[in-house]
Amino acid sequence: MGNKRKGQLTTDSEWHKHLRKIGKRFFWKGERNAEKKMVNENLSEINDMTEIPSLTFDELFDLIEENRFENPTDKKIAEKIFEAERDWKITSQESLNDFIIVLETETGGTVTKTSLKKLLKKYNRKDTQYGWEAESVCSLLEIFELTKETDLRNIFRQLAEDKVT
Repeated sequence: MGNKRKGQLTTDSEWHKHLRKIGKRFFWKGERNAEKKMVNENLSEINDMTEIPSLTFDELFDLIEENRFENPTDKKIAEKIFEAERDWKITSQESLNDFIIVLETETGGTVTKTSLKKLLKKYNRKDTQYGWEAESVCSLLEIFELTKETDLRNIFRQLAEDKVT
C-alpha cells in the first residue's frame, strides 16, 4: 500500500509480501480506531453546540416570581415552560436540558411544532392515561405562537443564555 488514499484516516508503509497478512491487520485496526476517535470528537462537538446552559426549574421559577425578564414574551415563554413541566408526570428532570431530552425521546427526534402535534394526537387517542401530558404538550405548542423559532431546543437555549449571562 505505502501511501494514504482518499477516504482513509491512517497511513501505512509498504506491505512486503512476507508481512502482508499481519500488516493489513494492523493497518485496518488502526483505521477502525482512528474512525472511532473521529466519530467521538464529532459527537462531542455536536453535544457542545446542542447543550442548553444549565438553568434549573427552581431558577426558572425564581425568574418568573421576581419578573427578571427583558421583554414580556420571554416571561410568557418561561411561564409556559414551567407550566408544561408541572403537568408532566415524570419528575426526574431538574433542568431545561433534562426536560428537552425527555421530550425528544417522546417525539422520537427534534421537538418541533409538527412533532408536538403528532404527540398530542397520540395522547388524545389514549385520553385517560395521558391527560396531564396532553395538557403539557398544549402549553408547549403555545410557545411556538410567541416566537419565530421552529425548534423547541433553540427556544430553551435562547431563554437560558439570556438568563445565565
